[in-house]
Amino acid sequence: MRFAARFWWALFVLCGVAPVWAGDVSASQPGDGKLPTLAVLPFVGGDAKEQKLAERMRFAVSQKIVNDADFGKGPNQFSRMDNVKVEEMISALQIPWAAGGSGGAGTLPDEEDLEKLLAALGTDKTIAGIVKGRKLTLILYEGARLTRTASVEIPSDKESPKLAVEQVLSELTGAKFVHMRDVEADHSDAAAEKRFAGRKNLVTDPGFEEGGKTWDTILGAEHYAPPVIGADEAAKLAEDRAAIVPKSVAVKGAQGHCLMMKMSKNTAENNGLACVSTWIAVEAGKKYRFSCEYLSHGPTARLFLKGFAVRADQYGDKSDPEAVRREYYRAQVAPRKSNKEFELIEMDFTPSSLKAGDPKIEWMRVDLYVYLTAGVIYFDDVVMKKLDE
Repeated sequence: MRFAARFWWALFVLCGVAPVWAGDVSASQPGDGKLPTLAVLPFVGGDAKEQKLAERMRFAVSQKIVNDADFGKGPNQFSRMDNVKVEEMISALQIPWAAGGSGGAGTLPDEEDLEKLLAALGTDKTIAGIVKGRKLTLILYEGARLTRTASVEIPSDKESPKLAVEQVLSELTGAKFVHMRDVEADHSDAAAEKRFAGRKNLVTDPGFEEGGKTWDTILGAEHYAPPVIGADEAAKLAEDRAAIVPKSVAVKGAQGHCLMMKMSKNTAENNGLACVSTWIAVEAGKKYRFSCEYLSHGPTARLFLKGFAVRADQYGDKSDPEAVRREYYRAQVAPRKSNKEFELIEMDFTPSSLKAGDPKIEWMRVDLYVYLTAGVIYFDDVVMKKLDE
């Protein structure tokens, strides 16, 4: 009885005399021709830093659902309930959202409270979100039933979260975004193959023979150039570190050097570990080919080719490339699992702005990102060359 009273009182507060939502959504009924409804619950984080990031990501997800034409097509077209109305309902039901459930801050309310909220909202689909470190996990409910979860690594605060949001929404709902590509190289054009063979590699220090100063290892907020170490030091390399080592460490008798990344189970299952190249100048709209070799004793390699354009604001240091170059393009290479010998990864891509108002892509960065399983992985011979005339 107490829940029923609170439920109808909440509807009265929000809606007046009938359970019809104000704002940018009205409840749909099967066959009434209206769009299915969707609510985005407040995202949760454990500490103050995570909670601030959670609020930012909830806003990004909400805006993507409403404003992006790619998302609002076909089965992925929804009418989203205004976030303020969602928060008013939580308050009306007296759910202590910020405190979390029995697991404490950074967790969703317990099942009973969630069921009450989902019933009161009455939307066809509802998205909840949890931020842990820089990992965002989205949870999709259809009615009161949990149907799917998906996670993504949130980029640094200097980068736009747009592409990460598109990735996780793609996995969660099946929405397709035109630049979330997952293709291999096309070797059928003999002229393009000839150009590729004869052209200069655009990647600086592609074989890790120049000290690694143009590569940036990233673990959470920590950034550093991978140091050059010997075979004995490589055998003792600490977990969650990257270094440039003799290639013979990876393959007995091999010459030269390669990048070694050693990852713990905790990092593999949370933020993952990355090593990112320096800026690579490119021509927007032209076709390029990326390739590299990898050997994994555990970690999954999920590589990204990130495209950047100039978009300065009044706050950033305009002399700092990190502050004025924003990510507007991302090509995603198919994940590669553990193997027994160095294998080639390659993909053709065309860095292009997706919307008329976006600035043109001028630079790329190669992101050697590894996650999922603990262990050691090696990379070598990173290549990016222009294929077009």
